[in-house]
Amino acid sequence: MIRILNSILAVSISLLAYSQSMLPLVQDTNINANNHEISISGVGDYQSTSIGKDITKSFIYGGFIDEAMKLSSSNRHDEINRFGIDLNTEIVYKNHKLNLFKDSLKGLVVKGGVYNFSSLIYSKDLFDMAFYGNGMFTGDTAYFTGSQFNSLAFQKVGIGWLNKKSKSSFSLNFIGVNNYLNGLINESYLYQSQSVDSLEFLLSGEGVRSKASSYYKGFGLAVDMDYRFKMKKNEKEFVHFQLVMRNLGFAYLFNSENYIANGVSAVDGYQINDLINSESIFTNPEEVTNDLSDTIITKGSLVMLPAMFQFTKLVDYNSLNKFQGFFGFRGYLNNAYVPMLFAGLDFKASNWCRIGAQASYGGFSQLRWGVYSSINFKHFNLGIASENLFSKTGESIIIKLSCAF
Repeated sequence: MIRILNSILAVSISLLAYSQSMLPLVQDTNINANNHEISISGVGDYQSTSIGKDITKSFIYGGFIDEAMKLSSSNRHDEINRFGIDLNTEIVYKNHKLNLFKDSLKGLVVKGGVYNFSSLIYSKDLFDMAFYGNGMFTGDTAYFTGSQFNSLAFQKVGIGWLNKKSKSSFSLNFIGVNNYLNGLINESYLYQSQSVDSLEFLLSGEGVRSKASSYYKGFGLAVDMDYRFKMKKNEKEFVHFQLVMRNLGFAYLFNSENYIANGVSAVDGYQINDLINSESIFTNPEEVTNDLSDTIITKGSLVMLPAMFQFTKLVDYNSLNKFQGFFGFRGYLNNAYVPMLFAGLDFKASNWCRIGAQASYGGFSQLRWGVYSSINFKHFNLGIASENLFSKTGESIIIKLSCAF
């Protein structure tokens, strides 16, 4: 169990380390495109309800995880906890000159992207087992029920149309899956006796992982939608809204291993030093799991993508108001992600510069504070933001560059 959790953390955090060479993204900017528009955006975001970012950074950059770091994170844990990573980069091309379907209001959209999305739901006992070993559970039971992990890495290429007037758009995307891993523990516990000479391990769960040796482990389809509309505020002003749906679809894995475990294993005859040293038990996991009823089925699998939905009251870049409020919510098709609410204030510092701040609650963590700044010219925009500025359990960076010609 310790090795499983450490492997999960290592996989998740290695994805985050990969994102450091990717990019940042995006406070949405309205750029006055004439004929063509290109935008490049990137997001690097990890969040947790409980695991300190000092521990996460130690996994990313290397370093020693001391007792103070472990104790601080352990004290933040509830019975059930969440951890998640969202890494993505996108490039979008919009052609405003072309009239699709002979309609003067419809232009062309072409896009591509790379996405890594990982999530973890886990019990406090699982964290303590991973970082302290089983010695702290002498004469006690550690519970892992309800823990689950999901990780999906994929790429997409899409084509669609845009409304030149409202800036709404729709695209159909071809998906290539690079890696998939999913696991669910329906029921599990580890009990060791007070005399520390035996243990009992129950595991009931299932898992799926992509297995194909090719670069792409599967293919699929997804749709993106960016719907914008406005409501009249008064005789001169409108309030603008945006509804975004991204990566709604599925993928078929050519060859996946499906695991089912259901059983109890009892181990007797260990000495106290063997049991307190957790690595000695789990070095040969077959000794603990040989009584479990394991089933491995190799077959194709259909998996849902972690689609994102977001509704936002937009900032109107053409407004003469110095201050504007914005608000909205964001959700993912993912069990670990709690629908996130956010609200903030935008300040127009000059005709070419805006700054703002926001608060949010939900996602893979709880309360977060963020800031952003954008530079806006007629044919060029650059925005940089963080949705997680002061948190002890996460960080984020978002960047978007847009240009029109």
